[in-house]
Amino acid sequence: MNNLRLIASLCAVLGTAAIATGCTDDNSPDATLTVENRSDFSIVDLRVAFAGGQYGSNLLNDDLLPNETITLGVACDTYDATLIDEDNVPCTVHNLDLCLNDARWIIRNDTCTAFGAAKVAREAAAAAAASSSQAPASTR
Repeated sequence: MNNLRLIASLCAVLGTAAIATGCTDDNSPDATLTVENRSDFSIVDLRVAFAGGQYGSNLLNDDLLPNETITLGVACDTYDATLIDEDNVPCTVHNLDLCLNDARWIIRNDTCTAFGAAKVAREAAAAAAASSSQAPASTR
């Protein structure tokens, strides 16, 4: 049921051209985009657009937590997809050929350069917080 809502949302996002070409009344899309989160952080926003077009609304009802997967049905075309993690770090993939093809986008900590940098920054902040909480209190 959740996937059917996502398919309907995707059709609305992609507009009437997508509805006419692939999102039929029987909810049978031409292709799928599966996003698998194998990273250490939550994905809070996922958007798709026709290649080079404007992104629609967020297709996630809830955060995509580590080790969770979501599959979106799409009409036959070429797409760009973008996602944003819990720290507002974006990652984008361009020109996904989803015309009668199924694609799997596996998100890891090093999927995008920005994600890798964000992971390093998170680890550094955690280490700094841990060392400051272990430092002895100053004496007066």
